[in-house]
Amino acid sequence: MASLQKHLYQLFFLLILFMSGFAFAQTQPAIPELWGMRVHDEAKVLSTGFISQLENQLKTFEDSTTNQVAVLVIQTLDGYPLESYGLEVAEKWKLGTEKNDNGVLLLIVIQDRKMRIEVGQGLEGVLTDAATSRIIRNEIAPAFRRQDYEGGIQAGIDAIIRTSKGEFQSEDSVSTE
Repeated sequence: MASLQKHLYQLFFLLILFMSGFAFAQTQPAIPELWGMRVHDEAKVLSTGFISQLENQLKTFEDSTTNQVAVLVIQTLDGYPLESYGLEVAEKWKLGTEKNDNGVLLLIVIQDRKMRIEVGQGLEGVLTDAATSRIIRNEIAPAFRRQDYEGGIQAGIDAIIRTSKGEFQSEDSVSTE
């Protein structure tokens, strides 16, 4: 009987270790404070000049439309789900106006090679899932494949701004051969 009890304790201990290891792998990466900035480069892949220029572009866009666009570049999610992290960042940062829910988050995860455009409900009519997917695939990803993060982010932001104004149409290239 003592042997069975010992095995049960060992099994319980292993189960606790396993569950704590799983919980550790799923720990949410830290979300930086917004601090009035629109561009956050936690992965340190962007130049200060580019960040400054992009900040000015996004502020001008926000001032003219009230639509608020922010960029967050991080190194890794360490296994945490991209969609969950994107939603949590957007909720914490409270992008857009409360009345219109017109915020957009461009989330880039360098090491994991993932990206997402999180769109507030107020802009979902123009920045649809299909449109944001095309922006990622056709505007951002080609530059990222060349390690040109600034070029990819700039192309993505330009496309997000034009799409939200109804001025951008990105069609997937179709081969006729």
